[in-house]
Amino acid sequence: MATHNSSEEAARKLLVYSRALPKGLIGSGKGTNESEAAVLLYLCNKGEKDEVIPSEIASELGYSRARVTRILDALESRDEIRRVHDKQDRRRVLVYATEKGRAASRDTDAKSTEGLVRFIDSLGEDDANELLRILRKGYENTYDSHVPSDLDV
Repeated sequence: MATHNSSEEAARKLLVYSRALPKGLIGSGKGTNESEAAVLLYLCNKGEKDEVIPSEIASELGYSRARVTRILDALESRDEIRRVHDKQDRRRVLVYATEKGRAASRDTDAKSTEGLVRFIDSLGEDDANELLRILRKGYENTYDSHVPSDLDV
């Protein structure tokens, strides 16, 4: 078992590495930051007819409502989402991904996958399997549950 000091040092390194890896490996569309990509992906995973309101996005992604508003403003300025007033309740705003937004999200996903494939290939099979084993254990400890079957590898 690790000592408190070595665990603390490992925790600091994990924070640095876990923040740096996505920035270096996971692509996002031109002009899109990670938060915008996450919101766009969330909307793209919804059905085209599903009604999504900004507060749902904030709740599901753990963002403040103000942050979601800024993200939606940026996505809307690039025509990647559209906001419309609900016909039954004009106070309610519904958010949808546009076809341009769906294409941008697919592009981001392809670039992200490509970057991660290169990273995993660089590790070699044994280290890649060890990394996945550790990440799985971390997931299970964090969420106090087993990895869902659709994520099981």
